[in-house]
Amino acid sequence: MALPDIIANPGTFDADATFWLKAAQAAIRRECGWHVTPNTELAGVINSRGGLILRLPARHITSIDTLTDRNGTPLSYINDPETGLLESTDGPWPTGIAAIHYRIHAGYDPDECTDLQGVLINVAKRAATASAGVITSQSVNGSSVSYNVSLMTDEVAKLNRYKLGPLP
Repeated sequence: MALPDIIANPGTFDADATFWLKAAQAAIRRECGWHVTPNTELAGVINSRGGLILRLPARHITSIDTLTDRNGTPLSYINDPETGLLESTDGPWPTGIAAIHYRIHAGYDPDECTDLQGVLINVAKRAATASAGVITSQSVNGSSVSYNVSLMTDEVAKLNRYKLGPLP
């Protein structure tokens, strides 16, 4: 069974400014490991191997609305809102796949990360105005196209303060 193409009909596809902004945003979010901005509600599950330290999949946590085990039992913790790290105050975290459920608010206000917005605009402009080299592969009958939106070394350096860091 063949998978459907990401771009169903390249002949009618328009890579306009909005497309390149979204592509650049996706590249930045992949590099940082989370959405970064704006501050919004996030909910999901975390796999856990136990231990006392756990990372939420975000930084700049403004509220932890719920943090429970898979049975809905609230978990006790202290947190570092800037890094997204949590320390269990009741012994090791529950273990397993989807062992911990969370609902949080996280992310920077757009006014707090104008450097990130500058990277976004530069990457989008560069990708939109690049020569034909921006298309890294193309197939006519298979209807597939691959675009290359890449970050330069200095742009990656500017994003370092927003990346999810390693566990201690």
